[in-house]
Amino acid sequence: MSRRVRVALIAGSMYEPLYGSLSEFSTARYVAVEVGFRGDHPTLNAHLASMRDTEYDLVSTHTKYAPSQAHLLAPLQKHIPEKDLEDFYPKLLELATVDGELLGVPRNIDVRLLHYRTDLLDEPPRTWDALFEASQKLTRPPDFYGFAFPGQESGLFGTFFELVEAAGAHLFPQSQIPDIVSDGGRWALGLLRHMYAEGIAPSQVVDWHYDEVHRSFRDGHVAMIGDWPAYYRAHLDPSQSRVFDRFSVATYPIGPSGFSKTYGGSHTFALTHQGATNPDAIDLLCFLTAPERQLEEASRGSVPVRRSVMRQVLERASESELQRWRTLESVIDQSVLIPPKMKCYPEIEAVLWRTLQKAIVGEISEDEALASIVSQIANIVEGRTSGSSIPRRMKVASLNAD
Repeated sequence: MSRRVRVALIAGSMYEPLYGSLSEFSTARYVAVEVGFRGDHPTLNAHLASMRDTEYDLVSTHTKYAPSQAHLLAPLQKHIPEKDLEDFYPKLLELATVDGELLGVPRNIDVRLLHYRTDLLDEPPRTWDALFEASQKLTRPPDFYGFAFPGQESGLFGTFFELVEAAGAHLFPQSQIPDIVSDGGRWALGLLRHMYAEGIAPSQVVDWHYDEVHRSFRDGHVAMIGDWPAYYRAHLDPSQSRVFDRFSVATYPIGPSGFSKTYGGSHTFALTHQGATNPDAIDLLCFLTAPERQLEEASRGSVPVRRSVMRQVLERASESELQRWRTLESVIDQSVLIPPKMKCYPEIEAVLWRTLQKAIVGEISEDEALASIVSQIANIVEGRTSGSSIPRRMKVASLNAD
């Protein structure tokens, strides 16, 4: 095939099934789709950042990372039919818009739910302190642990983000400098540190991403985790899950503030400036975000971002599935934490998780870590305050909104 589209994609068990449809696109349109890079988000981001001139037409990205990649990404409004865009939840399109330009087409909206063992717990813990106590009682190392969390990269960042906000502190206040050297910050970091130090979480978590946390629960080694929607179908599959008939999902526990907070965002597909001149790349973008692909991903647990697809999903859902969708809707409506749009966001994320990890394993004290995070982020923000947008909170449209 002389026509081609070159792509860079996010990897991982949540994302890979969709890529099986690339051959369908190639066959139907006589276009070769060349996957030039595939990796987790930090690796993908670093790869794209290292390139002076991108060699890709289409890339996977995320609403939290797009502002830092805006120089690579092409505005999409004139390439996507207006009627097609109207099917997406407006708040998701707003989330994918940077400085007035739509820089990605949403693939999903991601928020974590608490997954817990129903054979070990009569009901989900109402508070994080109750979760800690229940996890202590259930832990039986080295084969079984009460709780697990990702101990590095965006997973650790997001877990701390959830906890610190649930404690009443703020990672992204209007000043742009974290307000975490406080009782709320100490409680959030202290909870993670004690889970690690007391062996409630496996010691390996400092090397774990989302896939490993998901697998630990699915394989029956952990009583509770926070997990993403796209992993849900694997938990239910008897051929790969030891807990398929003994788990349920719930909203996250509440923190000292009296509120539950859940880290969220939206994965997107985007075109580079080069890709925007390639009609086949534009076709591939529309293909990957079409209703048919949204339905396929929803069947595996992902939350659709098209209103027409969500209506179909809800119409077909069983009562137990409806309960899960209602729980997701409640989280998205009431407790989702959307990271702000900042060009320096990847640097902030890296500073935070690396410093947190040092405190969790005991290399530095909690107060040292929190003070260091504030100092480092202040230096980053002071050098790059333009091009940032810090909404106090962002409420995402209801899943079943018209």
